[in-house]
Amino acid sequence: MTEEIKSLPPLPASIVKIQELCMSNDTDIDELSKVIESDPMLSANILKSVNSPLYGMSKEISSIPQAVMLFGISMIRGFAAANAIKKAMVIDLSPYAKTIDDVSNLSTLQSALVREWYRNVDKSMLPLLQSSAFLMELGKLPASLKVIASGEFEKFAVEIIHGKPIVEIERCYLGLSSYEIAAMMFEHWNFESALTDALKEISNPGTKNPYAQVLNVVSKALNLRDQLSDKALSDAHEAIEGFGLNRNAFDEAVDAIKSKK
Repeated sequence: MTEEIKSLPPLPASIVKIQELCMSNDTDIDELSKVIESDPMLSANILKSVNSPLYGMSKEISSIPQAVMLFGISMIRGFAAANAIKKAMVIDLSPYAKTIDDVSNLSTLQSALVREWYRNVDKSMLPLLQSSAFLMELGKLPASLKVIASGEFEKFAVEIIHGKPIVEIERCYLGLSSYEIAAMMFEHWNFESALTDALKEISNPGTKNPYAQVLNVVSKALNLRDQLSDKALSDAHEAIEGFGLNRNAFDEAVDAIKSKK
């Protein structure tokens, strides 16, 4: 996948500026808001994202400064980056038997679950966790194109629907999981190492990275094949036990998400 990642288009100037501001130690929220507001389509998409019922806002968020204050700089950067990537890349997710809307909806669910879970566990981890959760499925975009180009589309698609865990199938056909591919993408675009390290380790069941552990659990509870079913939650509970994470807070978060779906 190295050559495919190197050939990815650069991110738009507005996203590069947002990235620069977010990487600064003294990010100016007003300046960040102005950069986002200079792109009306980006602003509209971010406001649509933050007003998802899954985030449980008591009233509509109507401005970018308000969104930044409520969700944080890192999460808004995630919304902006995801929107830009979807517009910049060729998208054909047929090997996964899904559409970009399916992936977008899944990303929102994953981010909302992380938010609901870790605001009651460790709020200091939330900025990185939320943005990582919202971006982690985007590795499936180049992964899907690679499968199509390989000529093994039909075999891959059948296995995705009926076969082993998705990560295992991806590794069989691509040599990497789509989470590892996502890490390569964001390294290519110069995102911070804390985010790319977390993405890289999601599919490692023995990871010691605390962010990757949480995202691993979330990927078991919510994925393109299975979302909060008894089997998915059983797999998530097994991972929680293995990592020594807080199961009670997770179960409360799951109940909250189910009530908002």
